[in-house]
Amino acid sequence: MKKIKPLLLILPIFLVILAVGGVIFFSDRFGLSCSNKSENIAETEEISGSELVVPEPEPEPEPEPEPEPEPPFEEYDIHLLMVGDNLYHTGVIRSGEREDGTRNYDHEFVGIAEFLDLADIKIINQETPFGGNDKEFQSYPVFNTPTEVGDAIATAGFNVMLGATNHAVDMGMNGLFHFYNYMHDNYPQILIAGIHGENIESKLPHTVTGEEGVQFAIEEEGTASDLTPEELESCAIVYDNKDYSRIGLIKIKDRTFAVLNYTYGNNTETYPTFEEGYLDFLCTWDPNSRAINFTELNPQVLDDIRLAHEVADFVIVCPHWGVEYTTTPTEYQYSWAKQMVEAGADLIIGAHPHVPEPVEWVTSDNGNEALCYYSLGNYVSTQNQSTDVLLEGMAWVALHVTEDDVYLKKEDCGIVPLVNHYTYGPLRYQKTYLLEDYSADLAAQHGVAGHGGFALSYDKLLERSNTIFGDMIITREKIMSEFN
Repeated sequence: MKKIKPLLLILPIFLVILAVGGVIFFSDRFGLSCSNKSENIAETEEISGSELVVPEPEPEPEPEPEPEPEPPFEEYDIHLLMVGDNLYHTGVIRSGEREDGTRNYDHEFVGIAEFLDLADIKIINQETPFGGNDKEFQSYPVFNTPTEVGDAIATAGFNVMLGATNHAVDMGMNGLFHFYNYMHDNYPQILIAGIHGENIESKLPHTVTGEEGVQFAIEEEGTASDLTPEELESCAIVYDNKDYSRIGLIKIKDRTFAVLNYTYGNNTETYPTFEEGYLDFLCTWDPNSRAINFTELNPQVLDDIRLAHEVADFVIVCPHWGVEYTTTPTEYQYSWAKQMVEAGADLIIGAHPHVPEPVEWVTSDNGNEALCYYSLGNYVSTQNQSTDVLLEGMAWVALHVTEDDVYLKKEDCGIVPLVNHYTYGPLRYQKTYLLEDYSADLAAQHGVAGHGGFALSYDKLLERSNTIFGDMIITREKIMSEFN
């Protein structure tokens, strides 16, 4: 018993020591945690200035706004008109002469002014050249026409003038250059087709100034373009290894139209080397003798049509072809029109016969279709061979533009019959009338009675118009309805 008592005394002391140690241990731990927390709070207060700042969570990113949808493409129409041979005989030249020695020919277009105001593309076939007012003005068979006729063409609002005719070089090459340069220098807003100035080094298409002009971007064939999509959209892409020099381009709104013009000949049997490149030719020729083959279509024409489709939305071909004073197209015209359509021509409007010929839709073997006016006849002249040289037509063509296409509106295309009216004693061109505005009284006053030896019959005009144009005749009322 005496041995156990000391142990009993020691055990309580050990337990007390153990308890105190545990308290100290846990107190130290607790005190350390509070000290750290206090330090953190102090640091936070020091950073914030005086009070505890709890950082706000990062805001959610704003969602990207959805892009505005592209407005739908608004479809629209484009209208084209063309008149035939502006054939300046002496009686037409003198109709514009004034007492003070000046000349003005604005009266020539009064009869069709309402349609010129409506059309977007306005084409005239300038049959006779402006060889220079310093030379004598001449009529058949070798023509020289006053430059004031070009002024009237511009004043009337035409934006395309055809120059490739069999009379283009009547005043020689200098006359042809004067013809081209006068219009090019004074009226750069008018596209000149079929003839060229002295400088033909450029192989680019030719175009006009202003809103109707076309911008070109020259690319290297077979390489990737470095142009932006915007640049590609606003330019016609041409390649540096191709010859576009016979292709004229004009822009209407946001669509590009190509105009090509060729003549079958130059009133000789040969195509001289010095004319090549300056007067665009419809027929082939022997490279050695330069003799023209009037029965064979120049393959360059078809190549040009194909090339034009690379830079234009719509291709118009204006051939100077056919047989004079014949209202029925030749087999060559039928064949060549079909070949042109197969190559990609969308519209063909012919000139040269001095009388009107039919209008028809042409379908090629590959399924292409185009509208063909074989001949519009004269626009002004003092010819007197028959009723048919006084009856003429104005082509009226309506096109519809969609986002992806430009196409002919068949129901709105046709020909407006016209009458060329002149007086006799003296012989003077007076006015071009719509046939629907003409009358038996006017026909009885026509100067062809004295100049041609026959009385013009209004009924005969109507009969010939119906025979030649048939159901392609279009009236003023029909045209005006397109704009209501």
